[in-house]
Parts: sequence; C-alpha cells; structure tokens
Amino acid sequence: MTSFSALFKQMFIQKRRYAHLVLLVQTFAVIFMFLMDLIASNNFAKGFLVFAQNSHPKFCDIIFDLGIITTAIGDLVFLGLLCWQNEKINLSQTWHLIPVSDIKLWWINILTSMVQCAYIFVIQVVLGIIVLIFDCMSYGLSFSTMNKKVCFSWSWPDVMGIIEMLLYLIGLVLIIFCFVSFADLLTRTITDQLPGKNSTVIKIFVMAILVIIGVTIAFKINDQLTAAYMRHLMKNSNGYSVDTLPMAIIEFFAGSIILGAINSFLIEKFVEPKIR
Repeated sequence: MTSFSALFKQMFIQKRRYAHLVLLVQTFAVIFMFLMDLIASNNFAKGFLVFAQNSHPKFCDIIFDLGIITTAIGDLVFLGLLCWQNEKINLSQTWHLIPVSDIKLWWINILTSMVQCAYIFVIQVVLGIIVLIFDCMSYGLSFSTMNKKVCFSWSWPDVMGIIEMLLYLIGLVLIIFCFVSFADLLTRTITDQLPGKNSTVIKIFVMAILVIIGVTIAFKINDQLTAAYMRHLMKNSNGYSVDTLPMAIIEFFAGSIILGAINSFLIEKFVEPKIR
C-alpha cells in the first residue's frame, strides 16, 4: 500500500502549480494596473481603491488596495481550479491504479486541496502585511510604533473573532469541495444507467438538476436550523445582537462529513474511473 505521506506529497506538488500560477497572474495584474495608474495620473486605479480615503493616495496605498481586489478574484479562480483538479483525480484511472483504497484516495484529494488553500492564503497574507508595513512607514509611522499599536490593540474577543472567521472560511471551502464532488459523482452514477450516457448535454442537464435540488434543500435546512439557533440565543441573551457564524460553521462541517461519506460510497461502488 502507498503511504499517506507519499500520496499526499504527490498530490500537493501537482496542485501547487495552480497556486503559483494564480499568484503569478495576480502579481502581473497588480503591476499592470499600478503602471496604468501612473500613466493615467491616478485616474485608472482610483475607482478600485478600497482603503485609501484621501484624494492623493501614496504608491503603497494603490498597491495594497489593488492587491486586496485581485486577491478576492484570484482566490475564486483558484477555488475553481482546485474543484476541477479534484474531480479530475477522482475520475482518473491512473490515480486509482495506485495501491490505496478509493475512500482514502478521495479524502487525501480533499485534504491536499484544503492545504493548498491555506498555502496560497498564507502567502497572500504575508505579502499584504509587508505592503501594509511599507504603506504605514510612508506616512511616518516607525516599525516599533506599529508593533506597539498592534500588540496593545488586540483583545481576546478580537482573537476569537478571527479564529471564528477562519473556521468559517475553512468550513465553507470544505463543503464546496464536497458538494462539487457529490454533484459530479452522482451525475455520473445516474448517467451511467441512462441511454446515451456519453452525451455531454445529458450530463450537464442531470448535474444542473442535482445542483438546483441540492442547493434548495441546503437553504431550507439552513433556514430551519438558523431560526432555531436564533430563538435559542434570544431566550438566553439580553440583547438583540446574535452571532450566527458558529451555527454556520457547524452546518458546514456536518454537511461536509455527510457529503464525504456519500461521495466515498459512490466512488467505491458505482463510479468507474477512466483513463486520463
């Protein structure tokens, strides 16, 4: 049997090129828009600025703001690339020739994609912090002053809020991966039993129906659980401000486990991998 670490490393290396590609394209996009801003005398990028409130932003302001915008777009593209790569591996006969169980292969596939998301996220955060430091220094703030402000301005609720948001993002990405696999695997399971199963139109049609049904059911369940959770909070809270993120996090992880179990069953019992 192939070891977990060896298979994980192999998948990670294959997917890492997409992270580098997205980061490279993002870097060129920021450079291009920054140069266009210089040529157009702040007329090109000013409409994209998010945090620079003054009419004459400094260079680092523009770079930081363009970096925020391109990061959001780049992460969505990267998420789509990982979903595509996940399904390519799930249905690849070459990968399934590796002496490892189909269930283990599927979970390693999802885990490597999660680590890839963390990989690109950490790089983007580090680059953003570096640019932000130079931005603050351009306004006359020393590094020691910024360090003191950061260290003494954080409180425990702030830290818990960041942890909660990170768990929310992890759960959101995880359930997206699981749901995409569920839609793809179930579509192939159904179309393999239908005449004309090799028709792309039929596969797209069946997948569209499954996605609509799945999303509708998910929203209905979410509405019911969220309403029950808010009623519980209102009974035990003196205020009217309720935090629904914990409930969403629980839903994401619980849904991922359920979909993961279904996906494992489908890929082991019904879906036949193909040479690719």
